Amino acid sequence: MKTKDFETAIAALNADIVIDEMKLRHSDVHQVIAHQGDKGIVWDEHGRAFTTRENAGVTIAPNEEGIWSIVDAHPVDRDNLFDLKFD
Repeated sequence: MKTKDFETAIAALNADIVIDEMKLRHSDVHQVIAHQGDKGIVWDEHGRAFTTRENAGVTIAPNEEGIWSIVDAHPVDRDNLFDLKFD
């Protein structure tokens, strides 16, 4: 799907969602990261929605320089309430 398809489908939810980032793979959307107030929402390339949990933990992952460090982790849960419907 193209970015415009995702933007249109997200707007059709009428849920006051703000898109923060779209990750592309070969000019197709791979992942969309957005928020609705304090709730984080992530969509995969098929429009399946996942929401972040309040209780963020920590994990070890490489940072931008490739150095392993402790970072905040935000676990996600499947949430079909925000699934996208493409025309």
